Amino acid sequence: MVTLTRVILPSLLLLLLLLLLAPPLYHHLTLHFNTPSNSDYKTKLAGKRVLLCGIGYEVGEQLAYQLATHGAKLVIFYRADGRQKTLLNLQKTFELTDDVIQIIQPLMVARTDTKAMEIKETAVKLGSPQTEIYPFNFGNTTTAHVVVDTAVSLLGGLDYVILNHADIPRGLFLHSLKLQNQDFLHRTFSVNVYSYIEIALRALPHLEKTSGHMFVSSSVLGEVPEPGLSVFSSTKHALTGFFTSLQLELQKRRSSVGLTVGRLGVMKSTELRALLDVPEFLMGDILECAVGIMNSIVKRQRSFVYPVVHTHFAGLLWAI
Repeated sequence: MVTLTRVILPSLLLLLLLLLLAPPLYHHLTLHFNTPSNSDYKTKLAGKRVLLCGIGYEVGEQLAYQLATHGAKLVIFYRADGRQKTLLNLQKTFELTDDVIQIIQPLMVARTDTKAMEIKETAVKLGSPQTEIYPFNFGNTTTAHVVVDTAVSLLGGLDYVILNHADIPRGLFLHSLKLQNQDFLHRTFSVNVYSYIEIALRALPHLEKTSGHMFVSSSVLGEVPEPGLSVFSSTKHALTGFFTSLQLELQKRRSSVGLTVGRLGVMKSTELRALLDVPEFLMGDILECAVGIMNSIVKRQRSFVYPVVHTHFAGLLWAI
């Protein structure tokens, strides 16, 4: 009995721990030591035409800088519909009058547009031969084709498409009439799911011509649910399900288009950090994530998981 408790059980627990750690450690080592060299990046990215949607949660911004550093041409669209949502929240929370809102609105627009121009200027300084940036309402799926048409018109075609925009509604679903509102649900799904599908379908013929690649930012919450983020989690479940199925369809038709589905977890200094109870040592680094996304695009991976340890353990704990 002493041998069982002192020797065998600890050995079994150690073996189990090693088996659980093996996948995330493998991905972590792959990210760090199997990364293309700068010359490889230049070959794959210099002069390439990239459509990037979504820079609002810092990872997209850093990704734009990384692509620019290696000479990519960029057309960037950022969410304009988020400004109206923020105004409505401010008006409700602080009971602001319409007169006050009219004063705040142009200041908010100016601040957002100024940040966008700063991103454009930085990208050009880093080495992008062409960078254009525009606001867009991703909640209006009937005009989603404009994103692709504009990028093709400006760049003459597409080599890479990166879909990274998102709306993150939060709050306990059963306690919030707003979250239960059908119009609100439809708008959130329009931003997080329907616009992705519309843009992807519009971009596919252009990517077929160049044997291009697409990256879709999903989330660990597309596999592991979280109370207080039920609506966001449901959109990411839908996104993961659709685009992993689309991968199989592209493979079946022997398409030359590559597709990476990213499963992103909690990063330091991002909005999700305040919403999820995750120890800081399990959080990812924004710059490292951006480099990893670029790496997955260049290598035409089917999936990208980051941060690997937190994402794998979250899935494991949910399965248990």
